[in-house]
Amino acid sequence: MSQTTVTVTPATPVDVPAVASVLARAFQHDPVFAWSIPDPDRRRARLPAVFTAFAELYLPHEETYLSGDGAGAALWAPTHVDPFDGEPGEAFGKRIADVLDDEESQRCLAVGELFSEHHPAQPSMYLQLIGVAPDHQRRGLGSHLLAPVLARCDATGTPAYLEAATVDNRRLYQRHGFDTIGEITLPENGPPVWLMWREPTVS
Repeated sequence: MSQTTVTVTPATPVDVPAVASVLARAFQHDPVFAWSIPDPDRRRARLPAVFTAFAELYLPHEETYLSGDGAGAALWAPTHVDPFDGEPGEAFGKRIADVLDDEESQRCLAVGELFSEHHPAQPSMYLQLIGVAPDHQRRGLGSHLLAPVLARCDATGTPAYLEAATVDNRRLYQRHGFDTIGEITLPENGPPVWLMWREPTVS
């Protein structure tokens, strides 16, 4: 894949299936989702519905992006916005409970609560999810998916924040100006997660 041909555009409602599909493939072996849904076959079967719920929750905030070939997607929350607040968040929780069994749902809830507890108080663009299909990884697509929002962050002087669950992802984010500001570990011998913050670049 030539980097010069990559297009990344805001997702629309018709793109929800494509966003959910690529994120499900990208996160099949993610440590956090593997901890939340330990059985790999159940994880493979359930993740498309999980990410459909995520995509539909985030889409109204107009910061969801999809690559032109459908090989990658990113879900951001704007500053001062928590997509999980109020009725949308309650509806999301019910959808997840319908998709997952009780233990899986409780683990997903525990992840969300832990992330929320450590979320910085300072307003920032928040990267909830970014994923690239396994057969398109290590080709620069992740950088292209980050580019639109990070460029706007630099233009407007806005910080950005995310959680990284793998060493490779942490390195990617470091290359784009994120610094590690903390580390948390999921309970019950869960994996580590790095908390990362990016100050805007001033030209």
